[in-house]
Amino acid sequence: MSRAQRWSEEEVLRAIARGEIEVRRSARRKKTVAVSKEVETYVLRTPVRYSVERNIRSLTDLFNRLSARDHSSDADLAELAEEMSRRFFGGRLRPTSIRWVTNQNVSRWASTTTSTGDIRVSHRLQAVPRWVLETVVVHELVHLQIGPHSKEFHALADRHPRQTDAKIYLEGFSDGERFRRGG
Repeated sequence: MSRAQRWSEEEVLRAIARGEIEVRRSARRKKTVAVSKEVETYVLRTPVRYSVERNIRSLTDLFNRLSARDHSSDADLAELAEEMSRRFFGGRLRPTSIRWVTNQNVSRWASTTTSTGDIRVSHRLQAVPRWVLETVVVHELVHLQIGPHSKEFHALADRHPRQTDAKIYLEGFSDGERFRRGG
């Protein structure tokens, strides 16, 4: 579903039937539901006895709120990298490829293979505000030119005015993930 479209109740139910929305029921979850995006699939976490059909209106609202801030396709990511390259580096720093991946650990948000120009971004960042994702992409673009985190590296990465804010945001986000996992 594209960002411009809104979900209808019928579309949510069809997406569940097709497996595009995976419902994960948990005995530990008592009252709340949560939706997240894992690359190309939405995950709906619910209590065991939660009725999707009875709560379809509120679920549809939830999916529409999530879609409004969705920047989660590989094409969206490539478009963002292009925009960040133009805005901060005159279009000079361009990855060979950039895509979402699910194999980054809790403390790693993205990685760049300087020899190939490939950038991989953790799918966990699909849930963050755009400005946070922008800073991660800018950081990785700089790695295309400068490998290690040197003063020169940080001077280029800090061209994005919210690098410091994003670092604080991501530290909190990471702590929240560790807390949810019980670590």
